[in-house]
Amino acid sequence: MKKLIIGTAQLVRQYGISNHSKKKSSKNIFEFLEFCLKNSINSFDMASDYGSEKIIGEFIKSNKVKKIFLSTKIPSLKKIKDIHKIDSIKRQIEVSFKNLNIDSLESIYFHDEADYHFFKKKKLEIRKMIKNYKIKKLGFSIYSKKIFRNIKNEKYIDTIQLPINIINKDFNNLNSKKNIVARSIFLQGLLINKKINTKNILLKNFNKILFDFANDKNIDLYSICLNYILKNKKINQFIIGFDNIDQLKNLISFKNHTFDGKNTELISKLVSKKNYRKIIDPRKW
Repeated sequence: MKKLIIGTAQLVRQYGISNHSKKKSSKNIFEFLEFCLKNSINSFDMASDYGSEKIIGEFIKSNKVKKIFLSTKIPSLKKIKDIHKIDSIKRQIEVSFKNLNIDSLESIYFHDEADYHFFKKKKLEIRKMIKNYKIKKLGFSIYSKKIFRNIKNEKYIDTIQLPINIINKDFNNLNSKKNIVARSIFLQGLLINKKINTKNILLKNFNKILFDFANDKNIDLYSICLNYILKNKKINQFIIGFDNIDQLKNLISFKNHTFDGKNTELISKLVSKKNYRKIIDPRKW
């Protein structure tokens, strides 16, 4: 799985509506990270909001890890006045470097797509700053089609994180030369787990409809979700978060790359137009 990036949101906290695991100890996290590196999985996606930078930094330092590819994110700038935003970005980068015990980064993303408006005004200054901090790629983690249309040809953006899965049709047309990173490929587990931890009746109903359909058609939802990403040549990398080593072992052993376009299309039609946005966008959960 050369294209795999480990999402770290659930390394240190319960993340996702299907995550029922207990809080992990530092030992558990180190064991997971060691397993990743032993299996040549060395790309990790973080954010200061996840709380995962420090524990990964401790692991890097204690194991003297050299070959590792790290991405992190700049928290939303919406509560900061424009005059102070550049300084805020610098401080955050320096905090991330200190947390991670590193002096360079593979990528850094703006975590809030609304910050694109500030980026447009200061992109030359931001780009120069990123280069000075030895960060290879600058990107945005986004949700909306409109923002994607704006940044897909933006000269000073290298990489874009997008929610792409079998029911999200927003990014069917990935006509861009940027490094495209798919996230939410299982939609926080909604698409592959019967046991979801939510009071949202709409999500519960959709989850039941989805699994009833899968059982009726004898569909392996895990395979169909993963193959949907693997078959898309315009996706350069994809992010998956794991609750434990066994889940990662299951992915490593995955061999079925046959893509079922017919059933994928049928699954996408299980979401009504009325409820589409409320289901595909976790911000509305």
